[in-house]
Amino acid sequence: MLDDRDRPSDGREDLEAALVLHYSRLVRIAYLALPPEGDRHGRVLAAHAIVQRTLPGSGGRLDPRRRRLGEAYGDSYAILRTAVIRAALRGNRRLRVLHTPYVWGLRLFPLGGGSEEMQMDAALRAMNTTARIAYVLLALEDLNAEQTKAVLKRAGAGGIPGAMSAARRLLAEQPAEVLGSSEFDPCTLRTRPTDLARRRRRTRAVLGGGAAAVAVALAAVIGFGGSGPGFADALGGAADAGGSGGSGGSGGSGGSIGSGSVAGAANAASQTPIRVAADAWRTSARIDFGVWPARGADGASGTLVGQALEAWTAPHADVLRLGPGASDAPPVLPVHVLYNGRLDGASVALLYDTTRLARYTVPDHPGAADPVRLDVVRADDSDVTSAGAVVLRSTPAGDRWLVAPWVNTVAVRDLRAPDALARPSVFPDGVTPTVPRPAVSTCGVWPVLQMQSSPQIAEHHTFLLADLTEGGGVTGTHLTYTPPPKTGPAQSPREGTGPDALVAEARVVCGLGPLQGRDVKQINTWSFAQQTLPANQGLATWVCLRADDWTGAGTSTGVFLPPAVRVPAAVTGTETGGKSCTRFDQNVVAQTRWRGPDGRTYLLVAGSRHVVKLGVADASGAVHAPAPAPDHTAATPMPDAAAASSSAVGVLDTGETLRAFHP
Repeated sequence: MLDDRDRPSDGREDLEAALVLHYSRLVRIAYLALPPEGDRHGRVLAAHAIVQRTLPGSGGRLDPRRRRLGEAYGDSYAILRTAVIRAALRGNRRLRVLHTPYVWGLRLFPLGGGSEEMQMDAALRAMNTTARIAYVLLALEDLNAEQTKAVLKRAGAGGIPGAMSAARRLLAEQPAEVLGSSEFDPCTLRTRPTDLARRRRRTRAVLGGGAAAVAVALAAVIGFGGSGPGFADALGGAADAGGSGGSGGSGGSGGSIGSGSVAGAANAASQTPIRVAADAWRTSARIDFGVWPARGADGASGTLVGQALEAWTAPHADVLRLGPGASDAPPVLPVHVLYNGRLDGASVALLYDTTRLARYTVPDHPGAADPVRLDVVRADDSDVTSAGAVVLRSTPAGDRWLVAPWVNTVAVRDLRAPDALARPSVFPDGVTPTVPRPAVSTCGVWPVLQMQSSPQIAEHHTFLLADLTEGGGVTGTHLTYTPPPKTGPAQSPREGTGPDALVAEARVVCGLGPLQGRDVKQINTWSFAQQTLPANQGLATWVCLRADDWTGAGTSTGVFLPPAVRVPAAVTGTETGGKSCTRFDQNVVAQTRWRGPDGRTYLLVAGSRHVVKLGVADASGAVHAPAPAPDHTAATPMPDAAAASSSAVGVLDTGETLRAFHP
C-alpha cells in the first residue's frame, strides 16, 4: 500500500510531481495490464509510453469531462493510475497510435525471476485485460473489492463481475508478493544487442538507397517521435532496435534512419517465425527438421510462439533445461515453428533454429511435477530417422509424439516381446496417442515407435525410435542393428526391425537404463561374433552396444548373450568416450567367465572380424603366447580366481594388439 502519495490541489504541477514520485509503480501497473501478445521488449516500451503520456500536453488525455482534476477522483496518484488503466483497457486500438520511446541497437528485458514468476506470468496471460487489472489492484495496490470495482468503473471497464471473480481465484492460488518481483519490473532492465550483422546489412541497404542516417549504435534514446511504431508493431518485432522504434519522427529526441519504414519492415520479416508448407519435404533434397510444417490447432496464433521466443531469448535458470551439448545462446532468427497448440492440459510450442529444438510447455496448472519449462536440445545433423518424431508432451501416463510429415504409418512395439506384432496407431495432425514409457526399473515392457516412411523417401523403409529421456526429453533414439560377420566385406548397420534384430534387442534392452538422460541420438546393436560353447552348450552371441549422443560422444558396451533366451545377458565391459564399435574403429575384443555344466570355469574370449589371434594376460600383465583364432573366439578353462584376474588380448591382422573392454 502506497502511503506517501501526493494530495492534489488543482493543477498540473501536482500530477507531474506524482508521476515522477510513483513512476516505476505506474509503469509496473501498465506492464502487467497490457495485452499479452508479443515480446517483453515491446511491452516494456509500451508501458513507459502509456505512463509518460498520461498528462495533458504530453500526447495523452485524462478524462476531458473533468474540470477540476483533484475533485474528480481524489489524490493525484489515483488520477494517474486510472488514466494508465484506461489506456491499457483500450488495447491495440489505442496503442497503435501511441508512439513508444525510441530504442536503437538494444533489446530490453526485465531481469527475470524464477518458476513462481513464470507461473504467474502464464496465469496473467490466460486472463482478459479487465481481470488482469483487477488482480493487480487487489494484489499489488492492496485495494479492497469495492475500491477495485470503483477504479475499474471509472476507467470504463466492462465485465467487472466476471473479472473480479477471476482475480479473486488467482489471488487465492498465487502469492500477491510475486508481482513485486523483478520479472514484472519494466524499469530495472537488462539489455542485449540486436543481430549486429543483420543491422549492418540493413543499414547498408538504406544508405545505398540514398537515405540519410544518423550514426547511433548500441544506444537507447528515450523520446517520442511523430511516426514511431505502435505497441502492436513493437510486439510483432518491428520495434527491435537497430531499425526499430520509429521511422524518422521530427519530434523525437533520438536520431532515426530516414527510411526507417523499410528498415522496420526488414527487421519484422527477420523476426517473423517461418512456417513451412505441408509438402515442402516432397521436393527437398535434405530431409530433416527444416522441412517440417507448422502443426497444431493454434498454428495461426503467434501469442504462444512469442512467449516461447521470449523464454528462449532471455531464459530463466529454473525454467530452462538444456540437453547435453546444447547452447544456451538466443535462437538463430528466424526460427521455424513446428508445433503450436494445446495438448494434455498444457500449451506447447515447438521451435527449430537449424541447430536446436526448443519445446516450450505452459501447463494449465503449473506445479513441481509439471512446471513451466523450456527444453532446448541439439538437432544438428538430423536426418530422415533422427528427425522422424519428437516428444511433444510427457505426463505420468506416457509420451505424445509429433511425427515427421514423411511418415506414412505409426505403430507401437514392445521390444521385450520380439514375436508380438506391432500395434498400429493413428496420428491425426501428426500427434500420436499416449505411448507408455519404458518400465526401466523392472524391464517388463519397453514400448518404442515403429514408423514407415513414405515411398517417396525410401521403399519399405521402417525404423524404430525409443524414448530414453526420463520423461523430459525431446528427441527420440534411433535403434539400428548390425548382424554377425560373414565372409566378405563387413556388414553395415541397418534398421532394427528384422526378426534377428528384434531378438537381439529384446535381450540387450534391459541394459539401456543407464543411458537415460544422456540425449542419445542412436544405439546400434552390433553382433560382432558368435561362439560355440564348450560341451556342446549351444551358440552364444557377442554384442557391442554403441550409443552415440547428439554431441558426437558415445559409449561402447560389450554384452554376452548365452544361447538360452531366458538366461540374462552379461555385460562384459564398457568404454566411455572412445569410438570403438563405430565405422571409425571396427576392432573390438571382449571376455567373460562362463561355467560349464560340469562345473568347470572357462574364460571366453571373442574378437571382431580382423582379430586373428587371441591370448590371455595374467594379473601381472604378462601375455601368454596368443593362439590363432580362425573363428575369432577362444575358450580357456582355468580356475575361477585366475579367470577373474585375467585380461583378454587380441592380435589384429595388421599385427597390432588390442585389449578387452574392462567391466
